Amino acid sequence: MAFESQRVPEGEARRSRRRGYPSYEEALRLLRSYVSDEKILKHSIACAETAFEMAETIHRRHPELPLDPEKVRVGGLLHDIGKARPGEHELNSVAILREEGIPELADIVLHSYPYEIFLCKGEERPEYLPRSLENKIVVYADFLRDQEARAVGMEERIAGIRARKRGETERMAALKLAEPRLLRLKDEIEALLS
Repeated sequence: MAFESQRVPEGEARRSRRRGYPSYEEALRLLRSYVSDEKILKHSIACAETAFEMAETIHRRHPELPLDPEKVRVGGLLHDIGKARPGEHELNSVAILREEGIPELADIVLHSYPYEIFLCKGEERPEYLPRSLENKIVVYADFLRDQEARAVGMEERIAGIRARKRGETERMAALKLAEPRLLRLKDEIEALLS
Protein backbone atom coordinates (compact mmCIF):
# COMPACT_ATOMS: atom_id res chain seq x y z
CA MET A 1 0.00 0.00 0.00
CA ALA A 2 1.96 2.99 -1.23
CA PHE A 3 1.31 6.43 0.20
CA GLU A 4 0.57 7.86 -3.22
CA SER A 5 -2.15 5.28 -3.91
CA GLN A 6 -4.07 5.56 -0.65
CA ARG A 7 -7.72 6.52 -1.09
CA VAL A 8 -8.26 9.78 0.75
CA PRO A 9 -10.45 12.79 0.12
CA GLU A 10 -9.03 14.78 -2.81
CA GLY A 11 -8.20 17.94 -0.84
CA GLU A 12 -6.47 15.96 1.89
CA ALA A 13 -4.42 13.99 -0.64
CA ARG A 14 -3.35 17.18 -2.41
CA ARG A 15 -2.24 18.77 0.89
CA SER A 16 -0.35 15.62 1.89
CA ARG A 17 1.60 15.36 -1.36
CA ARG A 18 2.44 19.04 -1.23
CA ARG A 19 4.08 18.73 2.18
CA GLY A 20 5.70 15.36 1.40
CA TYR A 21 4.17 13.17 4.09
CA PRO A 22 0.74 11.73 4.89
CA SER A 23 -1.83 13.31 7.15
CA TYR A 24 -2.21 11.87 10.65
CA GLU A 25 -5.30 9.93 9.52
CA GLU A 26 -3.48 8.49 6.50
CA ALA A 27 -0.51 7.58 8.69
CA LEU A 28 -2.78 5.84 11.20
CA ARG A 29 -4.33 3.78 8.39
CA LEU A 30 -0.85 2.93 7.14
CA LEU A 31 0.31 1.91 10.62
CA ARG A 32 -2.77 -0.30 11.07
CA SER A 33 -2.16 -1.93 7.69
CA TYR A 34 1.19 -3.17 9.06
CA VAL A 35 0.62 -3.48 12.82
CA SER A 36 -2.36 -5.13 14.48
CA ASP A 37 -0.97 -5.35 18.04
CA GLU A 38 -3.09 -2.95 20.11
CA LYS A 39 -0.25 -2.39 22.58
CA ILE A 40 2.07 -1.14 19.80
CA LEU A 41 -0.72 1.01 18.36
CA LYS A 42 -1.50 2.55 21.74
CA HIS A 43 2.20 3.26 22.40
CA SER A 44 2.61 4.78 18.93
CA ILE A 45 -0.41 7.07 19.33
CA ALA A 46 0.80 8.22 22.76
CA CYS A 47 4.31 8.81 21.39
CA ALA A 48 2.86 10.86 18.51
CA GLU A 49 0.92 13.10 20.87
CA THR A 50 3.89 13.56 23.21
CA ALA A 51 6.15 14.40 20.27
CA PHE A 52 3.58 16.82 18.84
CA GLU A 53 3.18 18.68 22.15
CA MET A 54 6.95 19.07 22.49
CA ALA A 55 7.34 20.17 18.86
CA GLU A 56 4.53 22.72 19.19
CA THR A 57 6.10 24.19 22.34
CA ILE A 58 9.58 24.35 20.81
CA HIS A 59 8.20 25.84 17.59
CA ARG A 60 6.37 28.56 19.54
CA ARG A 61 9.44 29.41 21.62
CA HIS A 62 11.98 29.07 18.80
CA PRO A 63 10.24 29.87 15.49
CA GLU A 64 13.63 30.30 13.84
CA LEU A 65 14.35 26.56 14.15
CA PRO A 66 13.50 24.28 11.22
CA LEU A 67 10.66 22.30 12.78
CA ASP A 68 7.32 21.04 11.49
CA PRO A 69 5.22 19.91 14.50
CA GLU A 70 2.75 17.96 12.35
CA LYS A 71 5.59 16.08 10.64
CA VAL A 72 6.94 15.21 14.10
CA ARG A 73 3.48 13.99 15.13
CA VAL A 74 3.16 11.74 12.09
CA GLY A 75 6.76 10.52 12.50
CA GLY A 76 6.07 9.72 16.15
CA LEU A 77 3.01 7.73 15.09
CA LEU A 78 5.00 5.66 12.57
CA HIS A 79 8.26 5.19 14.50
CA ASP A 80 7.44 1.57 15.44
CA ILE A 81 5.84 0.46 12.15
CA GLY A 82 8.92 -1.74 11.70
CA LYS A 83 7.78 -4.02 14.52
CA ALA A 84 5.66 -5.67 11.82
CA ARG A 85 8.82 -7.39 10.52
CA PRO A 86 11.46 -9.53 12.18
CA GLY A 87 14.81 -7.94 12.95
CA GLU A 88 15.78 -4.49 14.22
CA HIS A 89 12.46 -2.66 14.23
CA GLU A 90 14.14 0.76 14.14
CA LEU A 91 15.80 -0.04 10.80
CA ASN A 92 12.64 -1.79 9.56
CA SER A 93 10.62 1.39 10.22
CA VAL A 94 12.96 3.39 7.99
CA ALA A 95 12.83 0.71 5.27
CA ILE A 96 9.03 0.49 5.31
CA LEU A 97 8.58 4.26 5.03
CA ARG A 98 11.03 4.40 2.13
CA GLU A 99 9.16 1.53 0.43
CA GLU A 100 5.91 3.41 0.99
CA GLY A 101 7.37 6.47 -0.78
CA ILE A 102 7.70 8.61 2.35
CA PRO A 103 11.46 9.30 2.62
CA GLU A 104 10.83 12.58 4.44
CA LEU A 105 9.38 10.62 7.38
CA ALA A 106 11.93 7.83 7.08
CA ASP A 107 14.56 10.45 7.93
CA ILE A 108 12.98 11.24 11.32
CA VAL A 109 11.73 7.88 12.65
CA LEU A 110 15.08 6.24 13.38
CA HIS A 111 15.07 5.99 17.15
CA SER A 112 16.51 4.16 20.13
CA TYR A 113 20.10 3.00 19.77
CA PRO A 114 20.87 1.20 16.47
CA TYR A 115 24.08 3.26 16.18
CA GLU A 116 25.42 1.63 19.33
CA ILE A 117 24.17 -1.81 18.28
CA PHE A 118 26.36 -1.50 15.18
CA LEU A 119 29.27 -0.16 17.27
CA CYS A 120 29.10 -3.34 19.35
CA LYS A 121 29.48 -5.28 16.09
CA GLY A 122 32.56 -3.23 15.19
CA GLU A 123 30.81 -0.99 12.64
CA GLU A 124 30.75 2.81 12.82
CA ARG A 125 27.40 3.87 11.28
CA PRO A 126 26.87 7.60 12.01
CA GLU A 127 23.86 7.67 9.68
CA TYR A 128 22.01 5.86 12.49
CA LEU A 129 22.36 8.83 14.86
CA PRO A 130 19.52 11.36 15.03
CA ARG A 131 20.53 14.41 12.99
CA SER A 132 17.53 16.71 12.85
CA LEU A 133 15.63 18.34 15.67
CA GLU A 134 12.51 16.54 14.41
CA ASN A 135 14.26 13.18 14.71
CA LYS A 136 15.55 14.01 18.20
CA ILE A 137 12.03 14.90 19.36
CA VAL A 138 10.69 11.57 18.09
CA VAL A 139 13.51 9.73 19.91
CA TYR A 140 12.83 11.59 23.15
CA ALA A 141 9.05 11.13 22.92
CA ASP A 142 9.55 7.39 22.47
CA PHE A 143 11.57 7.28 25.68
CA LEU A 144 8.81 9.17 27.52
CA ARG A 145 6.17 6.52 26.79
CA ASP A 146 6.60 2.96 28.02
CA GLN A 147 5.31 -0.20 26.34
CA GLU A 148 1.93 0.36 27.98
CA ALA A 149 1.82 3.98 26.68
CA ARG A 150 2.19 5.36 30.22
CA ALA A 151 4.11 8.61 30.66
CA VAL A 152 7.50 7.89 32.23
CA GLY A 153 10.84 9.60 32.60
CA MET A 154 13.69 8.68 30.28
CA GLU A 155 15.68 7.10 33.10
CA GLU A 156 12.67 4.96 34.09
CA ARG A 157 12.17 3.88 30.47
CA ILE A 158 15.84 2.93 30.14
CA ALA A 159 15.54 0.88 33.37
CA GLY A 160 12.47 -0.84 31.89
CA ILE A 161 14.38 -1.71 28.73
CA ARG A 162 17.19 -3.11 30.86
CA ALA A 163 14.73 -5.29 32.75
CA ARG A 164 12.99 -6.55 29.57
CA LYS A 165 16.18 -7.17 27.58
CA ARG A 166 18.52 -8.28 30.39
CA GLY A 167 19.21 -11.64 28.71
CA GLU A 168 20.30 -9.97 25.47
CA THR A 169 23.98 -9.30 26.14
CA GLU A 170 24.66 -7.40 22.91
CA ARG A 171 21.63 -5.17 23.39
CA MET A 172 22.59 -4.40 26.98
CA ALA A 173 26.12 -3.45 25.89
CA ALA A 174 24.65 -1.18 23.20
CA LEU A 175 22.24 0.42 25.67
CA LYS A 176 25.11 1.09 28.09
CA LEU A 177 27.00 2.84 25.28
CA ALA A 178 23.87 4.77 24.22
CA GLU A 179 22.75 6.00 27.62
CA PRO A 180 25.07 9.06 27.85
CA ARG A 181 24.07 10.12 24.32
CA LEU A 182 20.39 9.65 25.10
CA LEU A 183 20.68 11.71 28.29
CA ARG A 184 22.44 14.50 26.36
CA LEU A 185 19.59 14.38 23.81
CA LYS A 186 17.12 14.69 26.70
CA ASP A 187 18.99 17.74 28.03
CA GLU A 188 19.03 19.31 24.56
CA ILE A 189 15.26 18.92 24.08
CA GLU A 190 14.46 19.97 27.67
CA ALA A 191 16.54 23.15 27.22
CA LEU A 192 14.48 24.02 24.13
CA LEU A 193 11.26 23.33 26.00
CA SER A 194 12.10 25.55 29.00
